[in-house]
Amino acid sequence: MRFSEARAAYDAGDFRTAAKSFLAAAGRGTDGNGAAYHMAGNSLMRLRRHADAVTVYGHALRDELYDKRGAIQANMAAAQVALGEYAEAAEGYRAASEESDYPTPHKALQGMAGALVEMGRYEEAAAAYRQAALDSDNPDPGKSLNNLGLCFMAIGRPGDAVEAYKAALGFDTYAGRGKALANLGIAFAAMGEHKEAVKAFEKATQLHAHPLSQPAIDTFESSRLAIASPGREVVDGWQTGEIPPVMAPATSTIDDDEPTLSYVPPSGDPASTGELFGDAEESAFFTATEDELKEQDRTQRREQRDARREQRNPWQLPLTIVVAVLVLLSFFAALYFAGYGFPTQKMTAEGMLTSRADGRPVDGYWVAVPKGDVEKEMSKVPAMIKDFQVGPIDRSARTSKVDITVTPENGAPLRYTVTVTREGVGWKVSGIENDWGTSGKSE
Repeated sequence: MRFSEARAAYDAGDFRTAAKSFLAAAGRGTDGNGAAYHMAGNSLMRLRRHADAVTVYGHALRDELYDKRGAIQANMAAAQVALGEYAEAAEGYRAASEESDYPTPHKALQGMAGALVEMGRYEEAAAAYRQAALDSDNPDPGKSLNNLGLCFMAIGRPGDAVEAYKAALGFDTYAGRGKALANLGIAFAAMGEHKEAVKAFEKATQLHAHPLSQPAIDTFESSRLAIASPGREVVDGWQTGEIPPVMAPATSTIDDDEPTLSYVPPSGDPASTGELFGDAEESAFFTATEDELKEQDRTQRREQRDARREQRNPWQLPLTIVVAVLVLLSFFAALYFAGYGFPTQKMTAEGMLTSRADGRPVDGYWVAVPKGDVEKEMSKVPAMIKDFQVGPIDRSARTSKVDITVTPENGAPLRYTVTVTREGVGWKVSGIENDWGTSGKSE
C-alpha cells in the first residue's frame, strides 16, 4: 500500500512526498526492500539531494535479491558526479556496465568515460568510449566515436582522432556529423594536413550548417593561410565537440523503469555483418591494441617534430605561455568584476533555502556573522517551506541581490530579496528583506 502511494506521488511529480513514502515502505530492514530504496533514491535525485541519494542507493544495493543492481549503480554514479566524486562515479559506472541485468551498458560506459575526462584520465576515457561505440546495442555509436576522437586529441594523438571522427561520419543516423567534421578539420590541422582540414571545415558549414566554435574558426583560418603561404606557423586547437561536464542533468540519467534499447542496423549497414567500421584497412585502427596505436602515434609525431625542428622559433613557447597566462587572468578578472563566482549567487540562495526546508543548519551559507543575527534574519522566512523559486539576480563585483519566492506549507507565496556578498571567489548571504507587497511567483 505504501509503495503504491509513493509511486503515485512520484508519477505526479511530488518527489518530496514520494521520497518519504518510499523510505517508509522500505522500513528499517534491507532484505526485499531494494525496489523501495531504489525509487527513494530516484526521488531524492529529482530533488537534487545527491548526497542523500547516494546513501539510499547504498541501502538498495544491500538487497541481494533485487534484480536492478545495474540501474542502481548507474544512478548512484550520476549522483556522485553531481557531488564531484568522479573516481567513485567512474567505478560505479564500470560496475553497472558489467551487471547482466543492466540493458544499456553503453550508457554506463559513456558515463564512466565522462567521469574519467573530468579527472584528466583521457586514455582510460578513450578506452571506455571505444567500448561504448562497439556495443551492438548502442543506438548512436557516432556520439561515442566523436568523444573518442576528442580524447585522442587531448593526449596528442591527432592521427587516431582522425580515424575516430571518420568512423563517426560513417553513421548516417548520427545527428552530430557537422560537429564531427569540424573536429576532423582540427585534427587534420594538428597533423599539418591543411588542405584536408579546409575541406572538412567547409563540409561542416556548407553541408550540415554547423556553427563553428571560435577555436575551430581560428584553426580554419590558419589552415587556409597555411595553404596560401606554405611554411607559416599555424595555431591549432581542439576545444569543440560534445564531451559533457560529466554531469548531464540528473533527470536524464535516472532509469526508473529500465527500458531496453535495441539497435537494428539498416539494410546494407556494415554493422549487420559484424564489420561496424567499414573495410579491413579502415577497421585496423579499432582492432589494433592500445600499445600498437601508441607506437604508431609516437613514430608519426617523431617524424613531424623532425620536420619542424629547423623552423621552430625558440621564443615561441615562452611567449605563448605568457600570453596564455595573461589571457586567462584577464578572463577571470572580467568574470569577477561582472559579478560571477563559485559558488554562484543562485547556488548560495538555493542551498540556504533547501537547508531551511529540510530543517538543517544554514550558518554555512552566511557570511561570518553572529549566530543570533543569522537566526533573526532567517526568522523572516517560513520554517515549513513547500517550494521555492530563485528569480532574477542583480549582479555586481562585491554585492548582489537575488529575488526569491517562497511558498510555505500553508499560505500564499512570499517574495524576498536576498543580499549576497563576495567572499573569496564565491558568494555568501549577508541579509534578507521581505517584499510582500509584490507577493506571488516571479515571472
